[in-house]
Amino acid sequence: MKKLLVASVLALALATATAATTREKMTVDGISREIKVHVPDELPADAPLVIACHGANQDANWHDSNSQWTAVSDTAKFVMVFPEGIDKYWDVSGNRDINFILAIIDKMHEEHGTSMSRVYLSGFSMGGMLTYHCANRIPDRIAAFVPVSGYPMGDKSAYASRPVPIMHVHGTGDDVCVFSGVQPTLDNWIKHNQCKTTPEVIKPYPANKPGSGATLTKWTDGLDGVEVQLLEFKDKGHWQSEDPNFCLTSIEAWNFMKRWSLGPDAPKVSAFEPENGAFDLPLDGMQVTMTFDMEVDGSEAFARLENDDATVNLGISAAGNVLTLTVPAVERGEYLLTVGNVKGENGGVLKTYKATYYFGEEEVGLEPSYEVIFHPDLRAEQSTVGEGIPTGWHRVNTRANGEKDEQGSGSANTGGARMKYFEQGGDFAEGFYLSARDYDKCEITYGKYTPDYALHLTKGKYVATFNSAFWNEGSMSGDVKFDFAVKRASGAVVATFPSLPSSSNLNEGTGMIEGSTRHECEFSVKADGNYRITWSMAQGWAAVIVGNLKITTAMSQAEKYKGEFLRTYKQAQDLYASIPEESRSKPAATNLNRAINKYDGLVSNAPSVYTKAITELTKAIARASSLSGIDDVTADHGEVISVEHFNMLGQPVSADAKGMTITIIRYADGATKTVKSVK
Repeated sequence: MKKLLVASVLALALATATAATTREKMTVDGISREIKVHVPDELPADAPLVIACHGANQDANWHDSNSQWTAVSDTAKFVMVFPEGIDKYWDVSGNRDINFILAIIDKMHEEHGTSMSRVYLSGFSMGGMLTYHCANRIPDRIAAFVPVSGYPMGDKSAYASRPVPIMHVHGTGDDVCVFSGVQPTLDNWIKHNQCKTTPEVIKPYPANKPGSGATLTKWTDGLDGVEVQLLEFKDKGHWQSEDPNFCLTSIEAWNFMKRWSLGPDAPKVSAFEPENGAFDLPLDGMQVTMTFDMEVDGSEAFARLENDDATVNLGISAAGNVLTLTVPAVERGEYLLTVGNVKGENGGVLKTYKATYYFGEEEVGLEPSYEVIFHPDLRAEQSTVGEGIPTGWHRVNTRANGEKDEQGSGSANTGGARMKYFEQGGDFAEGFYLSARDYDKCEITYGKYTPDYALHLTKGKYVATFNSAFWNEGSMSGDVKFDFAVKRASGAVVATFPSLPSSSNLNEGTGMIEGSTRHECEFSVKADGNYRITWSMAQGWAAVIVGNLKITTAMSQAEKYKGEFLRTYKQAQDLYASIPEESRSKPAATNLNRAINKYDGLVSNAPSVYTKAITELTKAIARASSLSGIDDVTADHGEVISVEHFNMLGQPVSADAKGMTITIIRYADGATKTVKSVK
């Protein structure tokens, strides 16, 4: 393939003189569809294919004439296709236009011999929404994606079957698909691709053009080596942005696209020992084995362990379909293992494989080990701020033009996004009504007022937990999502948790909140300092209630798995000891005793081993709970005073919470009954 050389827009345009542009019709699912096809002169065999989709109320001609795609096609020698949407719109949630794109790929391969491993998709505005839809639905047919000024308006989830390279292009002054919606979308793909969360920023971009208002942000080192990029144009509006004073979108898109190929299938890991997340690993050296679905060559492979304090290179040897990594002596701590450039016998390459290991044995006990850092009493100021903004908190609603509705610490009865109070006894009894209303975005923050109301965190891992519920039927029907973020006091992002779901529906009432969604957001802090937490939403009058916030230190892997096993095992032993002799022959009791004997003395470094044991013991406990001689019959202890539900961190949850739940029943005579269950 010839190298893409761009001296100017004019130089690119001159190359189109001998190229062919045609309009073609095709039938897909019984519907007549139309495409505009540009084929450059002297097209090589196995040439790439680029498909670019127009925006709503536009067409193929508009997208062609408002971009430099055909000029880039002539220079880089790829087939360029501009599809026509039905009634100038795209199906961005169903299969209609997914099937259209697939049919275009097959048609171009049959007619022009285009490569099936170097197909690329871009789209403007609603075409960008379709691009994201295809990234999730058909990533096995398209090598890279470049959405421009468009992102999903609803669910922004990333659930593609493989790591997906994405470059998103957007103007910060866009008043149609506002710029504030870009990062929540990209955060999902950054997480899905397991890219580095700390980006590389080039500003201005390109670096050799000091007057450019463009900035390129890159999240690199994802699985299989993929990247997520954001090319933003300062103050640009809702358009393709082929501005030579900044940079040309079509050229930048192609330079990104051409780096990626589906190619031969990379060798797949069929077994990995020790497994991802293993803990209590020896400090004085060990071996890691990776078994693949084909023979592999490790001559150009690399393997390293790294954390904030050290990088350790591993020895590599290959025999047949097994790669063996030799780990030297390491210091105690958590390490990211990265293995890459493993070649398969079919020519495919495993570019990146990642796992997390914990070295150094850790003692755990029957009590969970974690520290509560922040657990605000949001009802304490009800009499003074009412439905306002509690002390230390800050709320701002903003419009795209910069207009703000801002309420500071201690503002009383503010209206809009604010505190709300509910009946005691539910999942939580007070929380923030989170809604942008007639603005474009709402943010509710703690940690802005430093040092008076600082959220001070030291280096380490933390978990933020809170509940959310839909405010009304419209919000629930629209399945609205909100975001949670942790930032440094300066505003630099530490971690984002985009598009969080909710459940239940308050019907705009103040009754008891039950059946809400429990969120657990784990994040790492790299340095001691002051931090902010922020809930945000950009969906107009849609609203959720968020509350029951608690920030704790995160439990270690050993605490999560080995510690939880010890606690569950002790509960099983105590329960069996409380079962009367005459009841121990019952199936539930014998099953419990069998599980206790099975896991007597269990020692492992694999999370999956402990998870299996905990699940089996928990189920046995649930079945045998009614046989206990201590609190078998409620009447023996009088009235039930309270029923409380907790997760494995000891934090309160709703009765229908998913996962492992501890239920504590308290009786009038002081007796208690503890039941552990899995849902």
